[in-house]
Amino acid sequence: MIKNITFKRLCITTLLLLVSVIIYNYPEELTKHISEEQIVVKRTIYLIDADDFIAMSEYSSKVNTSLDRVKEIITTLTIGSGATINGDLQPILPKDTKLLDASLQEGLLKVNFNKTLLTISKELEEKMLESLIFSLTSIEEVEKVMIFVEGNHLEELPHSHKKLDLYLDRSYGINKIDDITTFYDTKRVTLYYQKKNYYVPVSLLVNDENDKVNIIINRLKGNSLNYSNLSTQLNYQLELTNYSINENDITLSFNDVLLDSVYDGVLKEEVKYAIFYSLHDTLGIKDVSFYAEDVLIDQFGLAKS
Repeated sequence: MIKNITFKRLCITTLLLLVSVIIYNYPEELTKHISEEQIVVKRTIYLIDADDFIAMSEYSSKVNTSLDRVKEIITTLTIGSGATINGDLQPILPKDTKLLDASLQEGLLKVNFNKTLLTISKELEEKMLESLIFSLTSIEEVEKVMIFVEGNHLEELPHSHKKLDLYLDRSYGINKIDDITTFYDTKRVTLYYQKKNYYVPVSLLVNDENDKVNIIINRLKGNSLNYSNLSTQLNYQLELTNYSINENDITLSFNDVLLDSVYDGVLKEEVKYAIFYSLHDTLGIKDVSFYAEDVLIDQFGLAKS
């Protein structure tokens, strides 16, 4: 019996020693593995609300690779998947829609669905496409998307037969509204408005002699859309005095009215996000610096989530 006890103790001691050696020699790899398993981050997704607006929201994610995120997004966008999302928003892909396969190479994402995707209603077919494009291009490595149905490239919408470009990106627009009097000298900008606890992007086509940066600021502070439930918190007296763009970074200089939106040294999120996301979707801006009377107020950048 004593021999058995001694043998067991020897085995336990040997096992503990082995574990100690592994941890000592590979601490970084083990820590990294444990961290990746435990990290939960917020990711961006575009769902539909009760007024049929496609809206930007967030969901919790544990996956890290781009293709895993593609699968996760498609699942979250599918009706009946049981994914946890913002209670005011709903998935839009038809129930039982399946992602058959996906590939990503040099910024081009190819997604292949079963035929259930085409059972979307005529009223929602374009909204579904907007939701897919904007959700999938929220992944940093994805610049454009090709959609296939059981191996066949989706060349047109199933009901309206509207022709689609070979590659789809955010220039396709979202919640599109035309506010023009002539087809000459038109510009399209995407503006982010607040609604309840989420943001609604609106791709607006306008006749305007100003450049897109000034159009964005003027339209956001003017809140010119005829939708009472969409709003921004930009003061109507806010003036953009100057700006400069360096590649994907922009510096915005405002009058001192911007200070009315600063609390505890930080620019109010509703102001910062509305401006940033509008510039990001319209011009591809990735970092914004906000100045008031030549004083740096805040900086904000988006590592796509």
